[in-house]
Amino acid sequence: MSFDGLASPSITLKPAQRQSGDQPFGWGFAWYPRGDNAAVVIKDPTSIGENAMTKVLRDWERFQSCVFLCHIRGAAQRITQQDTHPFERSFAGRDWIIAHNGDIEGDLEGLFPLEKNSPFEPIGLTDTEHVFCWLLDQVRGMGARCLADVGWHKLYAYFTELNKHGTANFLLSDGQDLVVYHDKNRFNGLHWTRRLPPHKDNKLENDEVSLDFSDEMDTNRTVCVISTKALKGDDYWVPFEAGQMLVLRRGAIVWNSQGAAITPAILGATGDTSARVKKHTGRVQVAIGEQTAARKTHTHRRSHSGRMRAVASTVRVFNVLHETKYQYVNPVERSTHVFRLKPVIDATQHLLSHTLSINVDGLRRDFEDVFGNSATHLEVETPFKEMVISSRSLVRVDGAGCTLHRSPARRLTIPLVWMPWQRQMMNPYLLPPELPETQLSELSDFAMSFVERQDFDLLETLVDMNLTIYRDFHYVSGSTRNETTPFEVYTQRKGVCQDFANLFICLARLLGIPARYRVGYIYTGANYQNKVQSEASHAWAELYLPWVGWRGFDPTNGCVVGSDHMRVACGRNYLDATPTSGTIYAGGGPEALSVDVRVAVANDADLAELNGPGEEG
Repeated sequence: MSFDGLASPSITLKPAQRQSGDQPFGWGFAWYPRGDNAAVVIKDPTSIGENAMTKVLRDWERFQSCVFLCHIRGAAQRITQQDTHPFERSFAGRDWIIAHNGDIEGDLEGLFPLEKNSPFEPIGLTDTEHVFCWLLDQVRGMGARCLADVGWHKLYAYFTELNKHGTANFLLSDGQDLVVYHDKNRFNGLHWTRRLPPHKDNKLENDEVSLDFSDEMDTNRTVCVISTKALKGDDYWVPFEAGQMLVLRRGAIVWNSQGAAITPAILGATGDTSARVKKHTGRVQVAIGEQTAARKTHTHRRSHSGRMRAVASTVRVFNVLHETKYQYVNPVERSTHVFRLKPVIDATQHLLSHTLSINVDGLRRDFEDVFGNSATHLEVETPFKEMVISSRSLVRVDGAGCTLHRSPARRLTIPLVWMPWQRQMMNPYLLPPELPETQLSELSDFAMSFVERQDFDLLETLVDMNLTIYRDFHYVSGSTRNETTPFEVYTQRKGVCQDFANLFICLARLLGIPARYRVGYIYTGANYQNKVQSEASHAWAELYLPWVGWRGFDPTNGCVVGSDHMRVACGRNYLDATPTSGTIYAGGGPEALSVDVRVAVANDADLAELNGPGEEG
C-alpha cells in the first residue's frame, strides 16, 4: 500500500482465523514509521492461529506510515525466520525492503554474481535474498542512493532480466517509492486500485487479508493498493498487464512501464484548449495549458505525465459578453452597487475596447480598488424592479507571457525564503482561511504530500497539486455554496471552479507561497460537452513565484493559465473580486439572478469596429 500521507490501517491476517492447528502459515510485514527512512519488519514463519504479533497488525493505531508491504505464504515446508519475506537491507542512509512471489531458478551465482567484498550478503537460502543483494550491488555500483536515482527504465530492465529465469512478482521499496513488477506470464496475477475519499466502504478483504481504513486519520487519505487477489469492496480493481511495472509514490502512480500517465512536470501555456495527449515510451506527455476547459466527471481514475518543457503559445483576440440580470418582486427604492467587469490591462493582456451599460440610472463613479481592480460604483435612488448590467469587451491575450520559467540561478525548493519586506507586502496572500486548527493541520499534511512526492521542488509541486485536483475532484454544479470551506471540498472531493481555486489557494498558503483569487473568463471552443464554465465567470488561483511573478493555475482544468483565459478581477478571496455586488437599503423583497457569459474568438468585423489601433474604447 502507498498512502498520500501517514496512515494507520488495521490489518487482519485471515489465515490466523481459518487455519487449523496442523496447518501453519508464514507471513511478514514491513512499514516505515512516521515516514522515516528506517523500516520495521516483523515476521512469523510458522504462525498457528492468532498471536500477539497478528494482534499488533490489527489493533495497533500507531503504524503511521505511507508505505506498507505484506507477504503471506503457506508453510507446507519448513520455513525459518531468515527465509521469510520481506527482506531488509540498509544502504545509503535508508532501509530497502523486497518481497517476491515466485521462483528465480538456475545457477544464481553464475547468472547474478555478487560483487567481491560486497557489503550485501544473503543470510538465508532463498533466491529472493540473493537477487536482492545483486540488485543492491547494481545500485551501489552506479552511485545511486535511492530508487529514483537508478531510473525506472533501468530498474525495469533489471526485473525483466530476472523474469527470464523464473516467475517474478516483486515489491521493492526504499521508503519513498514502492516499485511493483508483475510476471511476464501473469504468474499469480497482480491487481491494483487507487482509492479516493470519500470512501463508500472503509473495509476491503479477500480470503487472505482484511484491510480497515476507518480510523479517523485515514478517512481522507488516498491510497494505492496492490494485491495478488483483488479485495472485495467499493473499488475498481485493474489487473496488471504481463511484464508491467508500476512505481507508486505518496498514493499516486508516478511511472508505468505500459505508458499510462503520471504526475506532470510540464511547464508552459498554449492557446489550444483541445486535449492533446502524446504517448511516449513508458510515459504520456500532456501540455499544461492544453487541457479542455470543459470539466468532466471521471468514471476511470487517471493520472498525468510529462517531462519539463516549454509549450508554444499564441496571441488571441476574444469578444466577451457578460450580462447579469437582477429581478425583484417589489421595487428597489434605494441601493448601492459595485461592479468589477473591466478586464485587466497589462503586458500579457490588452483591452481593445470595453463598454459597461446599466439600464438603471444613478450616480456612477469609476475607481481602482485596493487590489488594483478597475471597478464601478453605482448609487441608485430611482425605484426599479429589474437591473440589467451588460459588459462587452474585446480582449487580446498573449499566452507567451504566461509561461513558467525556472530560476536562472538555482533550483527553487519549498520552503521559500522571503525577505522581511517581501513577507510584509505578501502577508494578505499568505494567511490561510480561518478554520479549526485540526482542519488546517490535515490540509497542511495534504499539501506536504505533494512536496514530498516531488522532492521539494517548487514548480513540480504546484503542477502536481494543480493536476491532482483536476484528476481526483469531481466538478458537480450546485454541490457547494459560497460559504463552502476548503476543508469541506477536500473531504467531499467535489465542487465547482470557485471551490477548486479556494482549495488550491489554501494549500499554497499553508506551504508559504503567496496566492490570490482570480475571476475572469475562459474560452472553451466549439467542441465541448460542459458549457457551464463558458456561460458564467470562471475562477482560478494565481501564485507569486520568485523570478517569475504572478502566474495563474487553473485546477478546474488541470492547466497553467494561458491565452484561453481572460483576467478581470483579483483579491484575497471571492468577496474581493466578485463581478457584481450591492446593498439594498429599501424595497426589493425576493430576488432572482441570472447570468449569461459568451466568449468567442473575435472576427474581422469585430476588429474593424475599433476606433484606432490598440486603444481602449
